[in-house]
Amino acid sequence: MSEHQPPIRFLPTTGFKQDLQALHDAAVMHPQGPEDRLLRVALNQLGRIKQGAPSTHPLEYLSSYPDLSDCETTYVGADPGAKPSHRIVWRERAPQRPGEPVTREIIALGERANGQAYYMAGQRLGRPVGFTLAELAAQREPIARDPRPRQRSIGSFGTPSTNEPDFQFE
Repeated sequence: MSEHQPPIRFLPTTGFKQDLQALHDAAVMHPQGPEDRLLRVALNQLGRIKQGAPSTHPLEYLSSYPDLSDCETTYVGADPGAKPSHRIVWRERAPQRPGEPVTREIIALGERANGQAYYMAGQRLGRPVGFTLAELAAQREPIARDPRPRQRSIGSFGTPSTNEPDFQFE
């Protein structure tokens, strides 16, 4: 890692913590088994992510999955001679203000089979299958606001404003 690497804020989400806890519990039940090896590999990769290591590869939009094109994936597996069985899905977020660290938000640890890790990450981010991030952003309308100005001075409470309708009840 370069000395000029910006600082990183490591943010494991609640869902990810649950994934890691489930893997830990399985490892405790099977010491020296594949779950134990997978846990050790996953923890090692998390340490690398926290230190600024790049992902295995960035994700792209695929219509059969939730859009995770703003996310990265890191492969993990218990058997170094086999294709990695699990994926860690995370995303890097730029600092809000100058001088703040980038944030690496760890979203999911799940099985590679049938895209389980990607579906879990999409669900946790509130992203349905088949919609791009741009389409989701366009669907999310801002909360409607009353177009009438709501500024009144304290002395005007007894007097109707010209900006507000004069309600009359019969």
